[in-house]
Amino acid sequence: MCGFLLRGVFLSLVLYLLIGFEAGIHIVTLGGQILGASLVGLFTTCYHTIGRHLFAHIWIGRIVAAIWAGLTVIVVARLLPGYTVTNPSVFSYIVSVFCLIAWTVDYFIKDK
Repeated sequence: MCGFLLRGVFLSLVLYLLIGFEAGIHIVTLGGQILGASLVGLFTTCYHTIGRHLFAHIWIGRIVAAIWAGLTVIVVARLLPGYTVTNPSVFSYIVSVFCLIAWTVDYFIKDK
């Protein structure tokens, strides 16, 4: 449980900082940015936990979870109000970097 929470908080913080530093997406309110980062961090953590237990080979679970993490970032940016993608190429960079970081964090932080 501790690894689950640590992974969720870390991924939420990473996405919050990525969105804050990069100019590819504009968010109207700070609360919207925090809510979006928290939702994506929570869902990504769930994906990695489910992927670890669902697939027989651990690498397949990590790859599927990283793909779902990227799709979750895209869906949250589309559905939450106040999110405007100003530069699609920078937004795709943010999504790909977040997927890579989520995959790396899942490699190092284990649930116990």
